[in-house]
Amino acid sequence: MTGLTVALVLLVVLSGCSEKSSRWFVGAGNSQGYWLPLTVGLRLDASVTEAALAFTDSCRQPQTLPFGDRLTDALKRDIGMVFEHVLADAQPLGSRVAAPSDGVVEVVLGLKELEFFIPRQSTRKYPATVTLGATVSYVDAGGTLLSTANLRTEARGNIDTEGQSCEVHGLAGLANDAITRLAQGLNQHLGTSIKILQAAEAKQREGRPPVSGSQTGAARGGSAASRPAQAEASQGRTIDVDQVPERVSGYEQRKAVGIAIGVGAFRDPEVPAVKFASHDAEVMARYLRAVGGLPAWQVKVATDDHALKDDLVEVLESWLPQHVESGGSVLVFFSGRAMVDPVTGAVSLFPYEGTPASPGRLFSLRRLQAALTRLPLQHVVLLLDVTLTVQPDSIRHKSRGPVWDTAAPTTGDAKLVQIIGISEVQDAHRYERGRHGLFTFHLLRGLGGEADADGDGLVSLGELFDYVRTQVPKAARAEYGHEQEPMSVPPLDPKAQARNLPLARVK
Repeated sequence: MTGLTVALVLLVVLSGCSEKSSRWFVGAGNSQGYWLPLTVGLRLDASVTEAALAFTDSCRQPQTLPFGDRLTDALKRDIGMVFEHVLADAQPLGSRVAAPSDGVVEVVLGLKELEFFIPRQSTRKYPATVTLGATVSYVDAGGTLLSTANLRTEARGNIDTEGQSCEVHGLAGLANDAITRLAQGLNQHLGTSIKILQAAEAKQREGRPPVSGSQTGAARGGSAASRPAQAEASQGRTIDVDQVPERVSGYEQRKAVGIAIGVGAFRDPEVPAVKFASHDAEVMARYLRAVGGLPAWQVKVATDDHALKDDLVEVLESWLPQHVESGGSVLVFFSGRAMVDPVTGAVSLFPYEGTPASPGRLFSLRRLQAALTRLPLQHVVLLLDVTLTVQPDSIRHKSRGPVWDTAAPTTGDAKLVQIIGISEVQDAHRYERGRHGLFTFHLLRGLGGEADADGDGLVSLGELFDYVRTQVPKAARAEYGHEQEPMSVPPLDPKAQARNLPLARVK
């Protein structure tokens, strides 16, 4: 039984077959990631994008507090956590859309009230309430209304006035609180709607079953000739990092699991290849088994035409949960191409069949993060050597930068730590002399012992990050005259617990 099926059964038991037409949301907990395998268009009514609160200041003058931009960003973020992909500027129902989608989400703001009373000018606090109400609807690709609900929430707090000043302080924070609650309400409603879950379940059933990794490239729509990156990487390998250091006798990490994914060639010849990506993954897997001390059966490799989206789902959501132990750790490495959604900032990874024009074929980074963080692990490390581009139609929109930490805590004791080879939308350099991606080349050198700053024979996560953060920018400037600066999400500051996580034993 799939996760969607379980969720669907529980919802039917708990709430019956009908959906509530009106719901109050009073709490402001963390937003949930549902990551339903649906691609949806998002249409925000002008009542959302141009929203403002009217009020009277302490001098009895009419004022307005615009909050349309903040509400728009909050809704895009939270709705982006419900579905695998969200498309910008959905067209009116019944018209053609620029990209195929499974449905359209429409949000209309119908209620916006600010209640407080200031009897006179003075320095004091007054209670205030912001109430917001919205109607959210989901219509499938055939024009059938699957879900609609009227959502309402309020935020209460205090506002401040100072002496004879006309200004009223604290309104923006109160409005932000209400915005957050409303966005979380939409997130929860869409993510738990029975009919939307049924639509997601139906789409999942329509997909073909995962293909076994033992099948040949020809049987999977590819061949050795269609994988130039792998063929090139098999020649002239540099001894520097491709000769893996010997395993230190007796060093084992039996509660650790490793996954190495490299996608450098693509089914669609129009998608630019990422040189050395598959070779990056293969060598990284050897390092995890050798200096990382991971048992061979605890390391999984997926490259090029053996890294279809279904393969990634199978490895991350089926194989991985069966191989982890409570309190253990997981390291996932990905080398290849990724794309930023201009609406939500969500990052998606390219599997073998991925194309920029078909977001539904991409694998959401948020889905990967959710698969990792729900496991009973102590530490999760995600290493990303990605060439990052923006969705093609973003030229018509005000593009949003990549959002890396949606599903990841941002505190010093974060369970998930991501080390990313770039810090902005850019191509990650391919290091010809090293026969690897530049970031991967220095990851491997660091794991091989170069990052062991204190000389104790162990390479920790903190030491590895400090090493690549220094070496990659230096090499990028020297080799290419361009910047490339790795980053950590959340920041690996000196107090972060994950800094001491051992990744390799070199002596």
